[in-house]
Amino acid sequence: MALFTHLIIFVVLLKGYNFFNGLGYFQLSVLWQSIASFLLWLLWIYFLGSLLAFLAITVRRLNDTDLPWGLVFLNLVFGLGTLVLLVLNLFPSSPKRDKFKEFKLKNSSNFIASKEPENFSEMFKDYFKNYFEFRGNASRRNFWWVQIGWGALTLIFIILIYASGQFDQVMFGRDFIGTVLLKLVFILFLIGSFMPELTIHVRRLRDVGLSDLGLSILLGVTAGMTILYRIFANMIKMTYSTSHYQLFQYLMFLLVMICWISLIIIELMASGELKKSEKIHYL
Repeated sequence: MALFTHLIIFVVLLKGYNFFNGLGYFQLSVLWQSIASFLLWLLWIYFLGSLLAFLAITVRRLNDTDLPWGLVFLNLVFGLGTLVLLVLNLFPSSPKRDKFKEFKLKNSSNFIASKEPENFSEMFKDYFKNYFEFRGNASRRNFWWVQIGWGALTLIFIILIYASGQFDQVMFGRDFIGTVLLKLVFILFLIGSFMPELTIHVRRLRDVGLSDLGLSILLGVTAGMTILYRIFANMIKMTYSTSHYQLFQYLMFLLVMICWISLIIIELMASGELKKSEKIHYL
């Protein structure tokens, strides 16, 4: 069932990309091409993000049917190999499957939250200690002090890169090695802080009172609208068709701002505040 669901999501994203890409030959071509590019981006992110999980569940299913786990490499034969694996996964369980322990998800109720950090240095230690930890909560104080520190580092990088770039343009007429290295370090900083930023946002939203479904919707819509807007804005610049899409660009920017303001307002709330409202209790 999991593999079937995985295949459906993959096909829906691929068909959506082909559909909107085909609309690019009609009116509002930049808008449709932007949506198509966004769906293609989602397709690749989903593919890369689910690849290890897909391989793991395929190996477990092959073990369950007492087939060689090496058959998972049939995925290298794009299309046909995956189809053969789906057929093999329909085989009934083997009597010999008892030699493998049944896979069970860890019970989140057994999770023991770490002690609340008391000072700024402890907050950053906790920030990197919980690099991949989506469970638990993050207090408002802990979250916002970390965000202030992260924002300050980001601002320092931007100022240094800008100042170094201006100096290089005056002295050499192009970016020199110092500016290039600063940009590289900044990119590595953003990549390295992506996961702990995501996890601390998840823990903060859970601390406010959102369920896993509610916080997934809020973060997913906010990130999705932001990325779609950036793709749309870049395509408008490349095609020099700003005047034709001003209304769509303003509306999309408004939606992005609504998403971000909503996220910030919720993350400014006290612990458990959303749980007090019965109207949004289902979230």
